[in-house]
Parts: sequence; C-alpha cells; structure tokens
Amino acid sequence: MLAGVGASWYQWIEQGRARNVSREVLESISRTLQLDRVQHRYMLNLAGLSEADSSLPSYDHPLMKQVALGYMPHPAYVVDRCWNVVCANDAAVELFGPRLDEGNYLRMLFTDRSLQERFVDWRSEAANTLARFQAQAAGYIEAPDVRDLIRELREQCPDFAEMWDTQNVSRTCTALAMCPDGGDVQVFEQVTLQFTCVGGFSLVLLTTSEATADQASVTLEAEPVGAASAAV
Repeated sequence: MLAGVGASWYQWIEQGRARNVSREVLESISRTLQLDRVQHRYMLNLAGLSEADSSLPSYDHPLMKQVALGYMPHPAYVVDRCWNVVCANDAAVELFGPRLDEGNYLRMLFTDRSLQERFVDWRSEAANTLARFQAQAAGYIEAPDVRDLIRELREQCPDFAEMWDTQNVSRTCTALAMCPDGGDVQVFEQVTLQFTCVGGFSLVLLTTSEATADQASVTLEAEPVGAASAAV
C-alpha cells in the first residue's frame, strides 16, 4: 500500500482505466510520489480529470520565448490559458499591431477596432479563434480567471456572447487573411502547439500561404477543418 492505494489501483491509473478514482486520492498519490507539475497533470489526465489549480501558471520557462523569437521572420506568439499574450516576436507585432505583446488576445480581438480592421473577414476569424479557445479551455473552464474572462466578454461584447453560445468547437480553420495598415492582403496558415513543459501555455505559429485572398475567404466560410496541434 502507498498513500492508501493498492497495487491494482496503481496499475489501473497507469493504464488510464481508473475513471472513478477521486481527485483526493490522486492528489495524495502525487504528494507521496513527489510528482512534478507535468507528471501531476499527466496523472490527472489519465483519470479523466483536469488541474484544479486556480492560479495562472507562471511564465518562467525560457523555451517559450526562444521558440517564438526563433521563428522569425514569420509571426509567432505565446498565450497562457486565458490567452494573455506573454511574448510575441517582431513579425507578430507588426502583423497584429503594437498592443499584441501587452494584452489579452481575445479581448483585443473582440473590442479593439484597430485590430479588427486588419482582418479581411473579421467575423469568420473571430468565430474560428473562439472555437479554438473553447476547445483549449475545456480543461480549465472552472478556473476563476477563465470564468471571469468569459463573463466579462459576454457582458461587453454581443458578438462574443453569440459566438460563445454556439459552442461550435469544430469550427477551426487554419487559414488567416490579413491586411495590416491598409497594405497588401497577406494570407497565412496558422497552427497552435501546446507546451507540455508548462501547462496552459500555447504557441501560435503563422506561415505565409500561397493561397490568394479570395481563396482564403472561401476557406474561412467553407466547412471548417481541424486545427493542427501538437505538444512541445
């Protein structure tokens, strides 16, 4: 027996079969085995649970900034679980505007007119972005910071409330067409990667697409395709 749990239960947890084990038991196991945060999160995921930590994970891992900055000359930025932008490279700041690296991406997307005007089809991009956020935030939906952000945007932004209530998490398009500063239309493919070294953080990468602006607009309105994602 270890932490009051028998050997067979440990085996079931490792195999992802212990779907009715309590959080309290798992927390006891984690403390006894002195699991780090990544191991702790993995164990909870095996049991079908998510992290209950209500505080935002700290942005203190050098890998995140190194990857974003090293992606130049293409745009890249890192967001936390509330989609606060914690770092962005120069190409991303030039594309999305100077406020990108100091604010919340969702809040800017739904309230900042200067950012909205940079998108060829803002409404489609907003719906696609919110679908990605809903899918990603599923594991943190009860965290106070996530709940507060959703409540704030629902109250302040009718478009956000309408799109949120749709709950269309399958609407995730990888095409992005933008026209920064009134210049030529730029078409990108974007991918979101999850960091496993620090839970709750994601890396958004954009690469120039060969598609034309008209093709991108059709893609935005067409049957959505699944967003590419991976662990970093």
